[in-house]
Amino acid sequence: IYGIIPKNNNWVDIDDYVSENFYAGHSEFLDAPIEGSVWRLGYSQKSLIPDDFGKRPYIMGGYDIGKVTYSTYDDIKVRTICIDDGSGRGVSAFAVIDTVGFANTDVRKIRELLKDFARENNIVSINIGVTHTHSGFDTQGIWAAQPEQIVKAVSANLKGEKLDTSVDKHLLEVIYTRTAASIREAFYNMEEGEMYFAKKNAAGYFSDKSDPSIFIEDIYRFRFAPFSGGKQTIIANFGAHPETVGLKTDDNPGDVLSADFVYYTEQVINKAGYNFMYFQGAIGSLISANRFLSNDGLRLNRYEQTVRYGEEIGYFILGMTLTEEECRTQVADARRESEGMSQSDSYTLWYEGWVPVSERKLPPVFNVAFKEFTYILDNPLIVTVGKLGMANNIMLLDKDNNICTVTEVGFIEFGTDVKVVVMPGETAPELIIGGSTLTAEGSARGKDFVYPALVRMIDDCDLLTFNVMNDSVGYIVPDNDYGIATLRYIDGELTYNADGVLSFGSTAASTFITEFLTLVREFR
Repeated sequence: IYGIIPKNNNWVDIDDYVSENFYAGHSEFLDAPIEGSVWRLGYSQKSLIPDDFGKRPYIMGGYDIGKVTYSTYDDIKVRTICIDDGSGRGVSAFAVIDTVGFANTDVRKIRELLKDFARENNIVSINIGVTHTHSGFDTQGIWAAQPEQIVKAVSANLKGEKLDTSVDKHLLEVIYTRTAASIREAFYNMEEGEMYFAKKNAAGYFSDKSDPSIFIEDIYRFRFAPFSGGKQTIIANFGAHPETVGLKTDDNPGDVLSADFVYYTEQVINKAGYNFMYFQGAIGSLISANRFLSNDGLRLNRYEQTVRYGEEIGYFILGMTLTEEECRTQVADARRESEGMSQSDSYTLWYEGWVPVSERKLPPVFNVAFKEFTYILDNPLIVTVGKLGMANNIMLLDKDNNICTVTEVGFIEFGTDVKVVVMPGETAPELIIGGSTLTAEGSARGKDFVYPALVRMIDDCDLLTFNVMNDSVGYIVPDNDYGIATLRYIDGELTYNADGVLSFGSTAASTFITEFLTLVREFR
Protein backbone atom coordinates (compact mmCIF):
# COMPACT_ATOMS: atom_id res chain seq x y z
CA ILE A 1 0.00 0.00 0.00
CA TYR A 2 2.76 2.45 0.95
CA GLY A 3 4.30 2.02 -2.49
CA ILE A 4 1.05 3.04 -4.21
CA ILE A 5 0.46 6.24 -2.23
CA PRO A 6 2.10 9.25 -3.97
CA LYS A 7 4.84 11.14 -2.19
CA ASN A 8 4.02 14.08 0.06
CA ASN A 9 4.63 17.41 -1.70
CA ASN A 10 5.75 18.99 1.58
CA TRP A 11 8.93 16.93 1.48
CA VAL A 12 12.15 18.79 0.73
CA ASP A 13 15.13 17.53 -1.28
CA ILE A 14 17.90 16.81 1.18
CA ASP A 15 20.29 19.09 -0.74
CA ASP A 16 17.88 21.99 -0.23
CA TYR A 17 17.34 21.37 3.48
CA VAL A 18 18.64 24.12 5.76
CA SER A 19 19.01 23.26 9.43
CA GLU A 20 17.52 25.91 11.68
CA ASN A 21 17.13 26.17 15.44
CA PHE A 22 19.46 23.32 16.34
CA TYR A 23 21.50 23.80 19.54
CA ALA A 24 24.74 21.82 19.79
CA GLY A 25 25.47 22.62 23.44
CA HIS A 26 28.97 23.22 24.76
CA SER A 27 31.93 23.51 22.41
CA GLU A 28 34.25 22.07 25.07
CA PHE A 29 33.82 19.75 28.04
CA LEU A 30 35.29 20.29 31.49
CA ASP A 31 37.02 17.50 33.42
CA ALA A 32 36.91 19.34 36.75
CA PRO A 33 35.15 22.39 38.18
CA ILE A 34 36.51 25.83 37.43
CA GLU A 35 37.73 27.52 40.60
CA GLY A 36 34.90 29.33 42.35
CA SER A 37 32.16 27.81 40.18
CA VAL A 38 28.88 26.51 41.60
CA TRP A 39 25.77 24.79 40.32
CA ARG A 40 22.94 27.05 39.22
CA LEU A 41 19.40 25.83 38.60
CA GLY A 42 16.03 27.43 37.98
CA TYR A 43 12.63 25.73 37.88
CA SER A 44 9.27 26.52 36.31
CA GLN A 45 6.10 24.79 35.21
CA LYS A 46 3.00 25.76 33.24
CA SER A 47 -0.36 24.15 32.59
CA LEU A 48 -0.82 23.23 28.93
CA ILE A 49 -4.58 22.78 29.01
CA PRO A 50 -5.98 25.35 26.55
CA ASP A 51 -8.43 27.97 27.84
CA ASP A 52 -11.19 26.56 25.63
CA PHE A 53 -10.77 22.97 26.84
CA GLY A 54 -14.18 21.39 27.45
CA LYS A 55 -15.83 23.78 25.00
CA ARG A 56 -14.42 22.29 21.80
CA PRO A 57 -13.21 18.79 20.95
CA TYR A 58 -9.59 17.83 21.54
CA ILE A 59 -8.13 14.50 20.44
CA MET A 60 -6.27 12.27 22.88
CA GLY A 61 -3.01 10.62 21.88
CA GLY A 62 -1.80 7.17 22.90
CA TYR A 63 -4.48 4.59 22.15
CA ASP A 64 -7.58 4.86 19.95
CA ILE A 65 -7.75 6.90 16.75
CA GLY A 66 -10.13 9.85 16.94
CA LYS A 67 -10.82 9.65 20.68
CA VAL A 68 -12.28 13.00 21.76
CA THR A 69 -11.86 14.35 25.29
CA TYR A 70 -13.80 17.04 27.14
CA SER A 71 -12.77 16.34 30.73
CA THR A 72 -9.67 15.80 32.83
CA TYR A 73 -8.69 13.98 36.01
CA ASP A 74 -5.71 16.24 36.68
CA ASP A 75 -3.43 18.66 34.82
CA ILE A 76 -1.30 18.43 31.70
CA LYS A 77 1.91 20.39 32.27
CA VAL A 78 5.31 21.34 31.03
CA ARG A 79 8.01 21.18 33.71
CA THR A 80 11.26 23.02 33.07
CA ILE A 81 14.74 23.45 34.46
CA CYS A 82 17.55 25.74 33.36
CA ILE A 83 20.93 24.58 34.58
CA ASP A 84 24.64 25.36 34.38
CA ASP A 85 27.83 24.88 36.38
CA GLY A 86 28.85 28.53 36.73
CA SER A 87 31.74 28.11 34.30
CA GLY A 88 30.45 30.72 31.87
CA ARG A 89 30.16 28.23 28.99
CA GLY A 90 26.40 28.66 28.78
CA VAL A 91 23.05 27.59 30.20
CA SER A 92 21.06 24.51 29.16
CA ALA A 93 17.26 24.38 29.23
CA PHE A 94 15.22 21.18 29.55
CA ALA A 95 11.43 21.14 29.32
CA VAL A 96 9.36 17.94 29.63
CA ILE A 97 5.76 17.90 28.43
CA ASP A 98 2.97 15.58 29.60
CA THR A 99 2.25 14.03 26.21
CA VAL A 100 2.96 10.85 24.27
CA GLY A 101 5.36 12.38 21.74
CA PHE A 102 6.57 15.64 20.23
CA ALA A 103 8.20 15.93 16.81
CA ASN A 104 11.56 17.57 16.17
CA THR A 105 9.74 20.02 13.90
CA ASP A 106 7.79 21.30 16.91
CA VAL A 107 10.86 21.32 19.16
CA ARG A 108 12.45 23.70 16.67
CA LYS A 109 9.34 25.92 16.69
CA ILE A 110 9.78 26.43 20.43
CA ARG A 111 13.48 27.15 19.93
CA GLU A 112 12.55 29.72 17.27
CA LEU A 113 10.42 31.58 19.84
CA LEU A 114 13.44 31.66 22.16
CA LYS A 115 16.09 32.48 19.56
CA ASP A 116 16.73 36.07 20.62
CA PHE A 117 16.35 35.28 24.32
CA ALA A 118 18.85 32.43 24.04
CA ARG A 119 21.40 34.58 22.23
CA GLU A 120 21.08 37.42 24.75
CA ASN A 121 21.43 35.10 27.75
CA ASN A 122 24.04 32.58 26.54
CA ILE A 123 21.63 29.63 26.41
CA VAL A 124 23.51 27.00 24.41
CA SER A 125 21.09 24.08 24.59
CA ILE A 126 17.26 23.96 24.48
CA ASN A 127 15.72 20.51 24.80
CA ILE A 128 12.09 19.40 24.80
CA GLY A 129 11.14 15.94 26.05
CA VAL A 130 7.92 14.16 26.98
CA THR A 131 6.73 12.02 29.86
CA HIS A 132 5.11 9.75 27.22
CA THR A 133 1.70 9.67 28.90
CA HIS A 134 -0.88 7.78 26.82
CA SER A 135 -3.76 9.88 28.15
CA GLY A 136 -2.70 13.37 27.11
CA PHE A 137 -3.43 15.39 23.99
CA ASP A 138 -2.52 14.15 20.53
CA THR A 139 0.46 16.41 19.87
CA GLN A 140 1.65 14.45 16.83
CA GLY A 141 -1.48 14.19 14.67
CA ILE A 142 -1.34 10.41 14.38
CA TRP A 143 -4.45 9.83 16.50
CA ALA A 144 -6.44 12.61 14.82
CA ALA A 145 -6.25 11.14 11.32
CA GLN A 146 -9.71 10.26 9.96
CA PRO A 147 -10.62 8.41 6.73
CA GLU A 148 -11.73 11.63 5.01
CA GLN A 149 -8.37 13.22 5.84
CA ILE A 150 -6.52 10.27 4.34
CA VAL A 151 -8.55 10.55 1.12
CA LYS A 152 -7.88 14.30 1.04
CA ALA A 153 -4.15 13.69 1.55
CA VAL A 154 -3.91 11.20 -1.32
CA SER A 155 -5.81 13.61 -3.56
CA ALA A 156 -3.50 16.50 -2.65
CA ASN A 157 -0.43 14.37 -3.32
CA LEU A 158 -1.74 13.45 -6.78
CA LYS A 159 -2.48 17.11 -7.59
CA GLY A 160 0.92 18.31 -6.44
CA GLU A 161 -0.60 20.27 -3.57
CA LYS A 162 0.93 20.66 -0.12
CA LEU A 163 -0.63 19.06 2.97
CA ASP A 164 -1.58 20.20 6.42
CA THR A 165 -0.73 17.62 9.08
CA SER A 166 -3.50 16.17 11.22
CA VAL A 167 -2.18 17.74 14.41
CA ASP A 168 -4.26 20.44 16.12
CA LYS A 169 -2.56 23.74 15.22
CA HIS A 170 -4.27 25.70 17.99
CA LEU A 171 -3.10 23.18 20.58
CA LEU A 172 0.46 23.34 19.27
CA GLU A 173 0.48 27.14 19.52
CA VAL A 174 -0.58 26.88 23.17
CA ILE A 175 2.23 24.40 23.82
CA TYR A 176 4.82 26.46 21.93
CA THR A 177 4.08 29.72 23.75
CA ARG A 178 3.65 28.30 27.24
CA THR A 179 6.72 26.08 27.00
CA ALA A 180 8.80 29.02 25.80
CA ALA A 181 7.42 31.10 28.68
CA SER A 182 8.32 28.33 31.13
CA ILE A 183 11.91 28.26 29.85
CA ARG A 184 12.22 32.02 30.24
CA GLU A 185 10.82 31.83 33.76
CA ALA A 186 13.13 28.95 34.73
CA PHE A 187 16.09 30.99 33.49
CA TYR A 188 15.11 33.98 35.62
CA ASN A 189 14.59 31.64 38.60
CA MET A 190 18.16 30.30 38.47
CA GLU A 191 20.06 30.42 41.75
CA GLU A 192 23.25 28.95 43.14
CA GLY A 193 23.32 25.75 45.15
CA GLU A 194 24.55 22.17 45.48
CA MET A 195 23.61 19.09 43.46
CA TYR A 196 23.24 15.61 44.97
CA PHE A 197 22.71 12.23 43.33
CA ALA A 198 21.29 8.91 44.56
CA LYS A 199 19.94 5.71 43.03
CA LYS A 200 17.94 2.81 44.43
CA ASN A 201 16.75 -0.49 43.03
CA ALA A 202 13.00 -0.40 42.37
CA ALA A 203 12.56 -3.59 40.37
CA GLY A 204 9.20 -4.33 41.99
CA TYR A 205 7.70 -1.20 40.46
CA PHE A 206 8.33 -2.09 36.81
CA SER A 207 7.53 -4.98 34.50
CA ASP A 208 8.45 -5.83 30.93
CA LYS A 209 5.63 -7.57 29.08
CA SER A 210 7.96 -8.60 26.25
CA ASP A 211 10.01 -11.78 26.21
CA PRO A 212 12.77 -11.83 27.28
CA SER A 213 12.07 -9.40 30.10
CA ILE A 214 14.81 -6.73 30.26
CA PHE A 215 14.47 -3.43 32.07
CA ILE A 216 16.56 -0.98 34.10
CA GLU A 217 15.72 -1.59 37.74
CA ASP A 218 16.95 1.64 39.33
CA ILE A 219 15.25 4.94 40.05
CA TYR A 220 17.74 7.81 39.80
CA ARG A 221 17.35 11.01 41.79
CA PHE A 222 19.06 14.38 41.53
CA ARG A 223 18.43 16.88 44.32
CA PHE A 224 19.29 20.54 43.92
CA ALA A 225 19.55 22.48 47.19
CA PRO A 226 19.85 26.27 46.73
CA PHE A 227 22.16 28.16 49.06
CA SER A 228 19.28 30.56 49.75
CA GLY A 229 17.45 27.86 51.68
CA GLY A 230 14.55 28.13 49.23
CA LYS A 231 12.58 25.30 47.67
CA GLN A 232 14.72 22.39 46.51
CA THR A 233 14.19 20.61 43.19
CA ILE A 234 14.05 16.83 42.77
CA ILE A 235 14.77 15.44 39.31
CA ALA A 236 13.77 11.79 38.83
CA ASN A 237 14.69 9.42 36.01
CA PHE A 238 13.33 5.91 35.43
CA GLY A 239 11.68 4.01 32.60
CA ALA A 240 7.97 3.15 32.72
CA HIS A 241 5.12 3.79 30.30
CA PRO A 242 2.43 6.09 31.78
CA GLU A 243 -0.27 4.15 29.96
CA THR A 244 -2.91 3.11 32.49
CA VAL A 245 -5.56 5.85 32.37
CA GLY A 246 -5.82 6.14 28.59
CA LEU A 247 -6.97 2.57 27.90
CA LYS A 248 -10.73 2.02 27.71
CA THR A 249 -11.87 -0.96 29.78
CA ASP A 250 -15.02 -2.03 31.61
CA ASP A 251 -13.98 0.03 34.64
CA ASN A 252 -12.31 2.92 32.82
CA PRO A 253 -13.79 5.32 30.23
CA GLY A 254 -10.39 5.97 28.62
CA ASP A 255 -11.40 9.41 27.35
CA VAL A 256 -10.50 11.51 30.39
CA LEU A 257 -7.31 13.54 30.10
CA SER A 258 -4.53 12.68 32.57
CA ALA A 259 -0.78 12.95 33.04
CA ASP A 260 -1.07 9.42 34.49
CA PHE A 261 1.21 8.51 37.42
CA VAL A 262 3.54 11.48 36.86
CA TYR A 263 1.00 13.95 38.25
CA TYR A 264 0.47 11.95 41.45
CA THR A 265 4.18 11.42 42.00
CA GLU A 266 4.57 15.18 41.71
CA GLN A 267 1.75 15.79 44.20
CA VAL A 268 3.55 13.77 46.87
CA ILE A 269 6.90 15.45 46.20
CA ASN A 270 5.34 18.93 46.11
CA LYS A 271 3.58 18.27 49.42
CA ALA A 272 6.99 17.47 50.93
CA GLY A 273 8.20 20.90 49.82
CA TYR A 274 10.09 20.15 46.59
CA ASN A 275 9.76 21.07 42.94
CA PHE A 276 9.55 18.01 40.69
CA MET A 277 11.00 17.17 37.28
CA TYR A 278 10.76 13.79 35.53
CA PHE A 279 12.86 12.51 32.64
CA GLN A 280 11.54 9.35 30.98
CA GLY A 281 14.06 6.49 30.92
CA ALA A 282 14.77 3.58 28.56
CA ILE A 283 11.19 2.33 28.28
CA GLY A 284 11.51 0.04 25.29
CA SER A 285 8.13 -1.03 23.93
CA LEU A 286 6.39 -2.78 26.81
CA ILE A 287 7.95 -1.65 30.11
CA SER A 288 5.08 -0.73 32.39
CA ALA A 289 4.24 0.57 35.81
CA ASN A 290 3.94 -2.63 37.83
CA ARG A 291 2.71 -1.89 41.35
CA PHE A 292 -0.93 -1.73 40.28
CA LEU A 293 -0.96 -5.19 38.72
CA SER A 294 -1.75 -6.99 41.98
CA ASN A 295 -3.10 -4.05 43.99
CA ASP A 296 -2.39 -6.11 47.12
CA GLY A 297 -5.96 -7.36 46.89
CA LEU A 298 -7.45 -3.87 46.64
CA ARG A 299 -10.43 -3.39 44.32
CA LEU A 300 -9.25 -0.41 42.28
CA ASN A 301 -10.20 0.83 38.84
CA ARG A 302 -7.46 1.90 36.42
CA TYR A 303 -7.50 5.54 37.49
CA GLU A 304 -7.28 4.58 41.17
CA GLN A 305 -4.43 2.22 40.33
CA THR A 306 -2.58 5.10 38.69
CA VAL A 307 -3.05 7.34 41.72
CA ARG A 308 -1.75 4.61 44.02
CA TYR A 309 1.27 3.88 41.84
CA GLY A 310 2.16 7.53 41.35
CA GLU A 311 1.92 8.34 45.04
CA GLU A 312 4.00 5.34 46.01
CA ILE A 313 6.72 6.26 43.50
CA GLY A 314 6.74 9.70 45.12
CA TYR A 315 7.22 8.20 48.58
CA PHE A 316 9.95 5.93 47.20
CA ILE A 317 11.85 8.88 45.72
CA LEU A 318 11.57 10.91 48.92
CA GLY A 319 12.65 8.02 51.13
CA MET A 320 15.65 6.73 49.19
CA THR A 321 18.26 7.85 51.72
CA LEU A 322 16.14 7.37 54.85
CA THR A 323 15.86 4.41 57.22
CA GLU A 324 12.75 2.25 57.39
CA GLU A 325 11.66 4.03 60.56
CA GLU A 326 12.26 7.44 59.02
CA CYS A 327 10.22 6.41 55.98
CA ARG A 328 7.38 5.35 58.27
CA THR A 329 7.40 8.50 60.39
CA GLN A 330 8.54 11.18 57.93
CA VAL A 331 7.34 10.09 54.50
CA ALA A 332 4.55 7.51 54.60
CA ASP A 333 0.89 8.54 54.64
CA ALA A 334 -0.33 6.73 57.76
CA ARG A 335 -4.01 7.21 56.90
CA ARG A 336 -3.51 5.81 53.40
CA GLU A 337 -1.66 2.77 54.74
CA SER A 338 -4.24 2.16 57.47
CA GLU A 339 -7.09 2.26 54.96
CA GLY A 340 -5.24 -0.11 52.65
CA MET A 341 -4.58 -2.65 55.39
CA SER A 342 -8.22 -2.50 56.49
CA GLN A 343 -9.37 -3.31 52.95
CA SER A 344 -7.05 -6.23 52.23
CA ASP A 345 -5.16 -8.79 54.30
CA SER A 346 -2.49 -8.96 51.56
CA TYR A 347 -1.77 -5.22 51.60
CA THR A 348 1.95 -4.47 51.76
CA LEU A 349 3.76 -1.42 53.09
CA TRP A 350 6.09 0.14 50.52
CA TYR A 351 8.80 0.81 53.13
CA GLU A 352 8.73 -2.64 54.77
CA GLY A 353 12.29 -4.06 54.83
CA TRP A 354 13.60 -0.76 53.50
CA VAL A 355 17.36 -0.36 53.09
CA PRO A 356 18.55 3.24 52.59
CA VAL A 357 21.07 4.22 49.94
CA SER A 358 23.75 6.88 50.12
CA GLU A 359 23.58 10.22 48.37
CA ARG A 360 26.67 11.91 46.99
CA LYS A 361 27.38 15.54 46.24
CA LEU A 362 28.30 16.20 42.63
CA PRO A 363 31.06 18.68 41.76
CA PRO A 364 29.83 21.62 39.64
CA VAL A 365 30.59 20.22 36.21
CA PHE A 366 27.78 20.17 33.65
CA ASN A 367 28.68 19.19 30.11
CA VAL A 368 26.11 18.90 27.33
CA ALA A 369 26.44 18.21 23.60
CA PHE A 370 23.95 17.31 20.87
CA LYS A 371 24.28 16.08 17.30
CA GLU A 372 21.75 16.28 14.47
CA PHE A 373 21.76 13.82 11.58
CA THR A 374 19.56 12.29 8.89
CA TYR A 375 18.15 8.78 8.99
CA ILE A 376 16.70 6.81 6.05
CA LEU A 377 13.26 5.42 6.88
CA ASP A 378 12.57 1.86 5.79
CA ASN A 379 9.47 1.00 7.83
CA PRO A 380 6.57 1.00 5.34
CA LEU A 381 4.04 2.01 8.00
CA ILE A 382 6.07 5.06 9.06
CA VAL A 383 6.66 6.02 5.43
CA THR A 384 2.90 5.78 4.84
CA VAL A 385 2.24 8.03 7.84
CA GLY A 386 4.66 10.53 6.33
CA LYS A 387 3.10 10.36 2.88
CA LEU A 388 -0.34 11.04 4.34
CA GLY A 389 0.87 13.99 6.41
CA MET A 390 -0.30 12.36 9.62
CA ALA A 391 2.71 13.44 11.68
CA ASN A 392 4.86 16.53 12.05
CA ASN A 393 8.34 15.02 11.68
CA ILE A 394 10.87 16.56 9.27
CA MET A 395 10.82 14.52 6.03
CA LEU A 396 13.39 14.75 3.22
CA LEU A 397 14.18 12.99 -0.06
CA ASP A 398 17.77 12.09 -0.92
CA LYS A 399 19.28 11.71 -4.40
CA ASP A 400 18.31 8.02 -4.48
CA ASN A 401 14.69 8.89 -3.62
CA ASN A 402 15.06 7.50 -0.11
CA ILE A 403 12.75 9.06 2.46
CA CYS A 404 14.74 10.51 5.35
CA THR A 405 14.11 12.32 8.60
CA VAL A 406 16.24 14.63 10.72
CA THR A 407 16.64 13.90 14.42
CA GLU A 408 19.03 14.42 17.34
CA VAL A 409 20.99 12.50 19.99
CA GLY A 410 22.78 13.93 23.00
CA PHE A 411 25.39 13.32 25.68
CA ILE A 412 25.30 14.91 29.14
CA GLU A 413 27.62 14.77 32.14
CA PHE A 414 26.50 15.69 35.66
CA GLY A 415 29.63 16.06 37.76
CA THR A 416 32.40 13.66 36.82
CA ASP A 417 30.71 10.28 37.24
CA VAL A 418 27.06 10.59 36.16
CA LYS A 419 26.52 10.51 32.40
CA VAL A 420 23.38 10.51 30.29
CA VAL A 421 22.51 9.02 26.91
CA VAL A 422 19.86 11.22 25.28
CA MET A 423 17.76 9.45 22.64
CA PRO A 424 14.82 10.69 20.53
CA GLY A 425 12.70 7.56 20.92
CA GLU A 426 11.80 4.64 23.15
CA THR A 427 15.12 2.86 23.61
CA ALA A 428 15.26 -0.87 24.24
CA PRO A 429 17.03 -1.13 27.62
CA GLU A 430 19.30 -3.94 26.44
CA LEU A 431 21.08 -1.36 24.28
CA ILE A 432 22.05 0.39 27.51
CA ILE A 433 22.54 -2.43 30.05
CA GLY A 434 22.85 -5.54 27.88
CA GLY A 435 20.67 -8.58 27.42
CA SER A 436 20.16 -11.74 25.43
CA THR A 437 18.62 -9.98 22.44
CA LEU A 438 22.01 -8.44 21.63
CA THR A 439 23.32 -11.95 20.92
CA ALA A 440 22.83 -14.21 17.91
CA GLU A 441 21.31 -16.91 20.11
CA GLY A 442 18.72 -14.63 21.68
CA SER A 443 17.75 -12.48 18.71
CA ALA A 444 15.08 -12.84 16.07
CA ARG A 445 17.55 -12.58 13.18
CA GLY A 446 20.20 -14.91 14.61
CA LYS A 447 23.00 -12.33 14.58
CA ASP A 448 24.95 -10.40 17.17
CA PHE A 449 24.20 -6.69 17.48
CA VAL A 450 27.02 -4.56 16.09
CA TYR A 451 27.83 -2.94 19.47
CA PRO A 452 28.10 -4.20 23.03
CA ALA A 453 25.81 -2.60 25.60
CA LEU A 454 26.65 1.05 26.24
CA VAL A 455 27.50 0.39 29.89
CA ARG A 456 30.44 -1.69 28.65
CA MET A 457 31.75 1.15 26.50
CA ILE A 458 31.06 3.94 29.01
CA ASP A 459 31.87 2.12 32.22
CA ASP A 460 33.38 4.79 34.49
CA CYS A 461 30.09 6.18 35.73
CA ASP A 462 26.41 5.79 36.46
CA LEU A 463 24.92 5.76 32.96
CA LEU A 464 21.38 7.11 32.69
CA THR A 465 19.05 7.49 29.72
CA PHE A 466 16.79 10.45 28.91
CA ASN A 467 14.31 9.15 26.33
CA VAL A 468 11.86 10.63 23.82
CA MET A 469 13.83 13.88 23.93
CA ASN A 470 13.82 16.41 21.06
CA ASP A 471 11.81 14.09 18.81
CA SER A 472 9.53 11.08 18.75
CA VAL A 473 10.94 8.32 16.54
CA GLY A 474 9.20 5.29 18.03
CA TYR A 475 10.91 2.15 19.28
CA ILE A 476 14.69 1.90 19.04
CA VAL A 477 15.10 -1.86 18.71
CA PRO A 478 18.41 -3.73 18.20
CA ASP A 479 18.87 -4.30 14.46
CA ASN A 480 19.43 -8.02 14.99
CA ASP A 481 16.08 -8.32 16.80
CA TYR A 482 14.09 -6.03 14.52
CA GLY A 483 11.00 -7.14 12.65
CA ILE A 484 7.62 -5.66 11.78
CA ALA A 485 6.25 -8.82 13.39
CA THR A 486 8.57 -11.31 15.08
CA LEU A 487 8.16 -14.87 16.27
CA ARG A 488 10.87 -16.12 18.61
CA TYR A 489 11.31 -19.71 19.79
CA ILE A 490 13.44 -19.89 22.94
CA ASP A 491 13.63 -22.67 25.53
CA GLY A 492 10.64 -24.47 24.09
CA GLU A 493 8.37 -21.40 24.03
CA LEU A 494 7.08 -19.46 21.05
CA THR A 495 6.69 -15.71 21.64
CA TYR A 496 5.46 -12.87 19.43
CA ASN A 497 6.17 -9.16 19.32
CA ALA A 498 5.54 -6.34 16.88
CA ASP A 499 8.02 -3.74 18.12
CA GLY A 500 9.12 -2.92 14.60
CA VAL A 501 5.67 -1.64 13.63
CA LEU A 502 6.31 1.60 15.51
CA SER A 503 10.02 1.93 14.77
CA PHE A 504 11.49 4.28 12.16
CA GLY A 505 13.43 1.42 10.67
CA SER A 506 15.55 -1.69 10.79
CA THR A 507 18.84 0.12 11.48
CA ALA A 508 17.58 2.76 13.91
CA ALA A 509 19.46 1.35 16.89
CA SER A 510 22.84 0.95 15.18
CA THR A 511 22.54 4.34 13.46
CA PHE A 512 21.54 6.24 16.59
CA ILE A 513 24.22 4.58 18.70
CA THR A 514 26.85 5.24 16.04
CA GLU A 515 25.89 8.92 16.01
CA PHE A 516 25.89 8.99 19.82
CA LEU A 517 29.35 7.39 20.05
CA THR A 518 30.68 9.80 17.43
CA LEU A 519 29.47 12.63 19.65
CA VAL A 520 31.02 11.10 22.77
CA ARG A 521 34.37 10.58 21.04
CA GLU A 522 34.39 14.22 19.97
CA PHE A 523 34.69 15.16 23.65
CA ARG A 524 35.94 11.98 25.37
